[in-house]
Amino acid sequence: AKLSIVKPNLGLSTPKVFKALDYDQLSTVDPQMLCDLFLKEGVVNTDDKYYINDLEQPAFDCLPELKALKDELLEVEGFDHVMMSGSGTSIFCIGEPTDKDAFMKEFDERDGVSVFNAAFISREEGSWFQDPSQPLAVVDESEEEVVAPIIEEGMTAEEAERVRESRLKAAEAMKESIPAEPDNSEIVVEDEGSSSNFSKGLRSILNGQRKFEESRFGEKGASYPTPSKWLE
Repeated sequence: AKLSIVKPNLGLSTPKVFKALDYDQLSTVDPQMLCDLFLKEGVVNTDDKYYINDLEQPAFDCLPELKALKDELLEVEGFDHVMMSGSGTSIFCIGEPTDKDAFMKEFDERDGVSVFNAAFISREEGSWFQDPSQPLAVVDESEEEVVAPIIEEGMTAEEAERVRESRLKAAEAMKESIPAEPDNSEIVVEDEGSSSNFSKGLRSILNGQRKFEESRFGEKGASYPTPSKWLE
């Protein structure tokens, strides 16, 4: 899903917003139910009535221009949901304008308003976030065929499960490639002219406890024991 964040160049004091909050207008919807609903339906398919921000009322009371901006954004064709973020003053719009050029001209080029276009990213359990614009296909070595890189709309439950398992395998392979233990080998200064005495001494301190009485600072061929050897 894509979204646009519209930020007016107007400040709004958070304490002032909370002081203006009308407790009689607070939503009575269960927050846990909202969380479960959004996780199940997603940000696009969740009904607009569940996009709730109790701080819109006091923020709009304090800054009517902010409500006027939201009302304008609600009229933009292509946005599924429009709501103020937190206590303001940014307003986020879920979706993408049908006429993006006209939208940017109308809002981003307006004095005192900035528009930031973005996209949601997600990740499978056990793997890191992927660039949504450049998904990496994964080869299922057991069957020698390419598995879709992400779970897409319209997939069967079996296809989605294969994608999940394939990405978990890729994540495990990546973890296995990372050394579990640090390199405990000794650093030896081979060439006095390759770096300053200061940097040589610094390397010895960072890589182990050097015994200065055994060799001169930065001496050619001097061996600096690492912490594991020093503790033995």
